[in-house]
Amino acid sequence: RIEIKMLKRTITGACYVALIVGMFLLREFVDYRIFHLLTYLFLVIGTIEMAIMTKPYSLKGNIIPSIIYAVLLAPLYLVIEYFVKEDAGWIIVLDYIVLATIIITSICLIKNVDKVKYLSSVAPYLYPALFLLPMLLMNEMGEQAFIALLLVFVVSPLTDTFAYFVGSLIGGKKLCPTLSPKKTISGAIGGLVGGVIGGILIFFIFRPEINVFSPALTAVILGVIGLVAALLTEAGDLFESLIKRKVGVKDSGKILPGHGGVLDRIDGMLFASIFVYVIFLII
Repeated sequence: RIEIKMLKRTITGACYVALIVGMFLLREFVDYRIFHLLTYLFLVIGTIEMAIMTKPYSLKGNIIPSIIYAVLLAPLYLVIEYFVKEDAGWIIVLDYIVLATIIITSICLIKNVDKVKYLSSVAPYLYPALFLLPMLLMNEMGEQAFIALLLVFVVSPLTDTFAYFVGSLIGGKKLCPTLSPKKTISGAIGGLVGGVIGGILIFFIFRPEINVFSPALTAVILGVIGLVAALLTEAGDLFESLIKRKVGVKDSGKILPGHGGVLDRIDGMLFASIFVYVIFLII
C-alpha cells in the first residue's frame, strides 16, 4: 500500500513538473502570453478548492458566484491589457477583486453574520486571486520576466524539498505543532538553505541573461532573494495549514493524487511571488 501511494505521488509530481516545464518552454519559444494559462489554471482550480473548503461555514450558495468570479478574472485582465489599454489590466483586476469583496461584505452585513461566516464567505474572492495577480504582472516584465518567474518556480519547490529531507533526517523541535505537526525547526532551516541554493543556482545557469549588477553582487542578491522567498514560502505553507486546520480538512483538494489539491502545491509560491515581483520592479 505504501509503495502504491509513493508511485502515485511520484507520477503526479512528474506530471506537474512536466506541465510547469512545458509552460516555460511555450513561453520562451512560442509566445510569452501562453504562460498566463498556467496562472489561470491555478486561479480557477484554487478558487474552487477554497470555496469547497469553506462551504460549511460560508454564506449559502457562495460556491457558484466565486467560481464565476474566478473564471472571469484572468480574461478580464487579458482583454483590458491587450485590447483596451496597456498597463491598465492590473488596475481593473484589482478593482474587480475589491468590488467582489465589497459585495460579499455588504451581503454579510445585511444578513448580520458572525466573523467566522464572513471570513469564510470572503476568502474565495481574495485567496488565491489577490496572490496570483503578481504572477500575471511578472509575466509582463519584459526581458527579466523569465528570471523572475523562474525564481518563484524554482525556489519554492527547493524550499519544500530541502525542508522535507532535512526535517526527516534531523528531526528535533517542532516549528508550529498547532498548525503543522510534522514541520520542524531543522526542516525550516533546511528550507531556507534550499531557497538560497535555488537563487544562486539560477545565477550560474542563466548568468548571461542577468546583467543588472556585477557578477558577484548579482549572485549575492539572488541568494538573498532566494532566502527571503524561501521564508515566505514557509509562511505560505503555514498559512495554508491554518486555513485547513480551521475548516477541518487534510488537503485543499484531490485533483493531484498523492499531493492533495492545487493550493497545497502553490501555497508557498503565492507568498513568494509577491516579494519577487516587488524586488524585480525595484531592480
